[in-house]
Order: sequence, then structure tokens, then C-alpha cells
Amino acid sequence: MWADTRFRHAARIPSLIWAATFWFVACSSGGGTDAPGGSAGNGAAAQGGAMPGSAGSLASSGSGAVAAGATSGMGVGGALSSAGASAAGGTPSAGNGGNSVGGASGGMSGGMSGGTANPCAAVTCGTGQTCSNGACKCTTGMLCANACVDTQNDQSHCGDCMTACATGGACVSGKCVNPTCNPDTQQRSGHITTYNLATSMVACHYPTSTLPQYYGAMNEYDWNNSGVCGACVEITNGGNKLVVQITDECPFKGNEQWCKPGSHHIDLNGAAYGALGANNNPAVTWKYVPCQTTGNLKYYFDVGSQQYYLAVTPMNATNLVSKMEVIADGAYVPLTLTNYHTFELKTGAGTGALKFRLTDIYNHVVVDTATLSAGQVVQGTKQFAACP
Repeated sequence: MWADTRFRHAARIPSLIWAATFWFVACSSGGGTDAPGGSAGNGAAAQGGAMPGSAGSLASSGSGAVAAGATSGMGVGGALSSAGASAAGGTPSAGNGGNSVGGASGGMSGGMSGGTANPCAAVTCGTGQTCSNGACKCTTGMLCANACVDTQNDQSHCGDCMTACATGGACVSGKCVNPTCNPDTQQRSGHITTYNLATSMVACHYPTSTLPQYYGAMNEYDWNNSGVCGACVEITNGGNKLVVQITDECPFKGNEQWCKPGSHHIDLNGAAYGALGANNNPAVTWKYVPCQTTGNLKYYFDVGSQQYYLAVTPMNATNLVSKMEVIADGAYVPLTLTNYHTFELKTGAGTGALKFRLTDIYNHVVVDTATLSAGQVVQGTKQFAACP
């Protein structure tokens, strides 16, 4: 009934009488059963110790057994094991042996080994790094020359450790965006008229109190769904030239005579109209030019802006803003430009200091921060480079 292996194991016990008695009481046949506190591979686990050299009982069936509380393997105090089985709490190691509760590995190590050495024990990593399997890795970003780099936004390591963007360029989502100054210098022919504001806000979503000395309302068709808001135009009337900022819209409805398709008409405030020596709505020519701004960008936050809704209008930009993004949930999220010139995020970006990334029509990119303040103009810290 018992395999020869069992008798070979028993032969190692000094007392054959004791062994026979123990074998009868403690062992089970076949695949073996588990006694409390142990776990077995092909055999069984007994509680209370191991043989040889200590009190307890040997329960064995199959290839090996593990004793609870003892060190397994061939060493003193361990249970005899050929293939080995594990009980909770031990640390496995190479060799033919098993593990016991609270004990170390057996087999070739004979119950004396404490487990595999930690490959990171002698490794020192830099800031923002962690050791994994003996090598330093970044917790965020990519490891470039022993420093962790955000390759999605780093101008010197854009997309990978080796790619650097051109001077004046920027790294956006892992790709270089380089400036391409190609201004629109086309001369357009139209007429100018004059008007007086009757509202606290203009169509470009600027508070009237923030308007420059000379400003105008662009006809609905050149207005381009607020796409020219903040642009500057140089108007020529005979021998007079004047730079005017576009801050408003001249809609076709109600102004059919002047603001019709193809008219290239601009309606000016009184100061601009007078500075051009205009009289009787004269014919003029005009072209887009960079704005002669002073200071940094500004941001007007719509009165409805709050934690879960963001609507912001960039102001005082040297060049037209073509794209605006904000950090939300740890990543840049694009804002949608509305036809009343707000950059909008309907889910909001939280409150407090918001981090923006703005791109102008010439691919200049700036990253700026402004604190959300509904109904207020907030001063920024950056400005676009001017095109030559």
C-alpha cells in the first residue's frame, strides 16, 4: 500500500519501533491531507514540528511536507521534503524544499537562507525617480541623462530624449511647434463710418472700460465669427494713417448699406474717425498689422465662470490667439472658441490659479497662469513674440 519512498524516509529515523508507531497514527494514505497550520504540495502538512531531531509528528504523502513553525528542507528542525510544498509566511528560494510559517527556505539552502537579495538595495536614484529591478525609473516623464523630463512639453526633449525644438519654438503634445511668421499684408478697400457705444461690453467680450483709444467694429463677413477680435489694422485715408484695434462687430442686419458681404467696411469710434481726418464716410484702404501692445496678456473671465464652467477671453495679445488650452485633471484640454469670443470649457477646470497654454496665428506658444475671477480682468505674466 505504501510506496518504497516512504520506507526510505522511515529508515532515517533512529528508532524503528517509534517510527512504526508514529507512521500508523499520524500518516494518511494516497494524496495526503492537510493538518492545521500547514499547506502541502503533493503531500500533507503537520502541526507542531519536524523530524529529525525534534519532537512532533511526521505527516507525509506524495512528494513532500512542511511543518508549521519549523524551517523546511534538509536542515535541523525542518520537515523532510523532496519536491517541497509551501505554507504561509515563508520566502521561497531555489532548491528542493518547502517553506514554513515564519521560516526561511529549504532544499539546497538547508533552512539557512533568508531569500533572494534586493536588487535595489545599493541603488540610489535621483529626484522624481524610483528603483525597479536594480534600475532607476521616473515616476513621471522619461529618464534623459539621469534627469526626469516631460517629453510631451519640454522644448529640449520633445517626444524623446534626442529631439530639440528650434529657437522660439515650443513642444506641444510631444511634437515641435515652430513659429512661421507669414503676416497677412493684403490691402483691402472699403469705407469707414463712426458709431457710439451704448453697452458695457463689446462684441469681442471686452469690458468697454478696457478699450484702447482707437478701436473699431469689423463688418460681419470679415469678422469671421469673432476670429479677428483683438487684431490691429492700419487704415489709410489719403495722407493719414492710423492703427486701430478691432474690438466689435458691425452686423449686416440693420447696416445693410455698409456692412454687406465684400464691403471690407470698418465702423470706428469717434476718436479714430477724427484722427484719420475722415468726413462723409470716405473710402479707405487697410491691412492687418501687429498690435503695438505694452505689458503682458490679460484675461477677462466671463461672469458665469466657476468651478464647473469656464469662459475666458484673452486680451492685449501682440498677435491673434488661434488656440487656447487649460490644465484640467492633470492634462491640457482644448477650449472651444465661441462666436462671441470666449474660449469655453463647459465642464470647467476648477478654481484658483489656472494654467493656460496659448498659441497665436504664427505658432508662437506661451504658457501662462491666471486666477479665475468671474467678471474681472486678470493680469497675465507672458506675451507673444512679435513677428519681424
